[in-house]
Amino acid sequence: MIKRLLVIFLSLFIIYVGVKIRKRERVDFIAGYNVIFKPRNEKKLAKRVGVLVMLFGIETIVFITLSLFLSNLVGFYGTLVVLNILFIGIFIIVDQLSNF
Repeated sequence: MIKRLLVIFLSLFIIYVGVKIRKRERVDFIAGYNVIFKPRNEKKLAKRVGVLVMLFGIETIVFITLSLFLSNLVGFYGTLVVLNILFIGIFIIVDQLSNF
């Protein structure tokens, strides 16, 4: 029970971080920022990444709740984590290909 509450608290923190990223409109925390890539439209990229981080927090809460009733959800949750990471990469690529 304590583990679940800790995960829910952590999920709420992740949602909070997503809101801050979206409102602050900066993505300088991403590895490789200004070294490998420089965002062309940082505001749009921050909004996309912020929403994705918020969705990740919501996914975590949903999966922790579903794990009370269903078993073997670890594989599905792991798949969603990988997809979230891939989407961040896709968002960066789309940003680099955009012309404002």
